[in-house]
Amino acid sequence: MATFLWRLAGAIDTPLFDAWNEGLTLHLLFQSLTTIIVRRDEQTRHYLGVEGCPDCRPDGCDRMCHRMLFAQLLRTTLPGVMLTPVTRLPPRATETRQLLAAPRSDAQLLDAFFLGQWAEGRLVTTWSRLRAASRPITVGARLAVGRAGPNPAAALQNVGWRAMPFATALHRRTHRRDVPPPMLVGARASELLFAAFRDPRNLLPAAERAVEEP
Repeated sequence: MATFLWRLAGAIDTPLFDAWNEGLTLHLLFQSLTTIIVRRDEQTRHYLGVEGCPDCRPDGCDRMCHRMLFAQLLRTTLPGVMLTPVTRLPPRATETRQLLAAPRSDAQLLDAFFLGQWAEGRLVTTWSRLRAASRPITVGARLAVGRAGPNPAAALQNVGWRAMPFATALHRRTHRRDVPPPMLVGARASELLFAAFRDPRNLLPAAERAVEEP
């Protein structure tokens, strides 16, 4: 299935926590979910990557598929959030330092604050399909940053993530795609890490506002 992108804009001021968490868990029983944070020219943009059905188009779908149900969940439980279809999210050639990473038991959520250590970069995080409500969820991340700034492996280690050099070498070509594919490698997320992901305020920090797409 193809992955479709939405850019998130606005702010999450009054989320409906219970309804969001129930809907997110239901979505993860059927599909994975990919969050994408891009830092360009001192500005940060937030995106979501969701698998579409055979009838999906970037601007919608003729059916009420899982992607459209998730869009409805966002609009009804997170007032103030706007979804804008995006067809391309090309990487920069200057993002030469790339790493795939998996969480340790003490891992913290990789967010815009973490990516802010670099002037430019792209952070792709995929949360796997649950398959059963009690099944542990796995998560993996792909970090690509420019030459300036701290060592990405050390930065990941400082927040409880371990770099995967062998997997990075195997999947290096995926960074070149205009639509970031879901991560296929990762590790089990701790309950604290999954709880942080489920907090809708971490999906789009209130301090971030919409900016024009590159």
